[in-house]
Amino acid sequence: MNIAADRLPEQLARGLAALYVVVGEEPLAAQEAGDAIRSAARAAGHIERNVYTVQGRYNWQSIFAAGDNLSLFAERRLTEIRIPSGKPGIDGAKALEAYAAKMPADTLTLISLPGLEWKTIQSRWFAALAKSGVVVEARSIDRAALPGWIDRRLTRQDLRADRAALEFLADQVEGNLLAAQQEIDKLALLLPQGPVTLADVEHAVVDVSRLEADALADALYAGDGARFAQIVTDLKDAGEAVPAILWQVTSAVGLLLRLKLAVAQGDSLPAALRTLWGRDKQRAPQIERALKRLGVVKIESALSDLALIDRQAKGLERVGDPWDTLLRVGMTLAEPAGNGKR
Repeated sequence: MNIAADRLPEQLARGLAALYVVVGEEPLAAQEAGDAIRSAARAAGHIERNVYTVQGRYNWQSIFAAGDNLSLFAERRLTEIRIPSGKPGIDGAKALEAYAAKMPADTLTLISLPGLEWKTIQSRWFAALAKSGVVVEARSIDRAALPGWIDRRLTRQDLRADRAALEFLADQVEGNLLAAQQEIDKLALLLPQGPVTLADVEHAVVDVSRLEADALADALYAGDGARFAQIVTDLKDAGEAVPAILWQVTSAVGLLLRLKLAVAQGDSLPAALRTLWGRDKQRAPQIERALKRLGVVKIESALSDLALIDRQAKGLERVGDPWDTLLRVGMTLAEPAGNGKR
């Protein structure tokens, strides 16, 4: 069975299949589909999780051996097979056909593939997977449908954008749903709940495109605490609003956490970095060094502090000053490698 990624929640609500194949070149749709399947698997008791990333010559029997070793008293299992190239090879093709024909008991399998050529989709191994499970197509959103997609996402944040604002946003992010989601997250930070006009959107885009605010991410990735503090001070003295700056920092820290978790779940660091786009792609060397320097615990703690800043800036948290908390986040993330390995 083939379904579009936006139909996946309906399918999961009807009951879990034994096999899901997420295929497509749209990173956000593929990521969210995978996350939804993992969440549903955990809720259904699939606690144990094994991740296999197929690169180069691969011992496919290791996957079968893991499936055969499920004991009588073992927990249900989630098995993830990631094939970044989309080409399992001759041995892999045979292994996948055999795997689809005899799925391991008490196991939910998630296979992740990139966008595939027509010839690959017609192959025996892919046909076997499609016959045995659910193929989730992570498609891109065409321009005509993009305003509606953005509108639905804004509604989840209790924001109601007018048509002009939606069309403006669609023009800015066409062809990149990750960029679209970042814009939506930005607006949720910058604006109060309620109506969103074209002027609101244009003002937000101009605010966060300032060179000084953009440089905060560079300083953060580089671990340059002095530079981070100087930029924050300059922005404060210039009368900038905390929410606009906060989005820039939150975006950078959130990216670090996403990449850290991807590596922890089995992706190689180079493969994780290949998901970067736009300005972040140019920063790949800085981001790589930051990932090696910072641990997951420290990054998650920074995100918690950034949420505190949001509450302080909106008057929902009366203790502390948002500018001081922002400086603390920058100083914490700038600590040497020896202090950030947790």
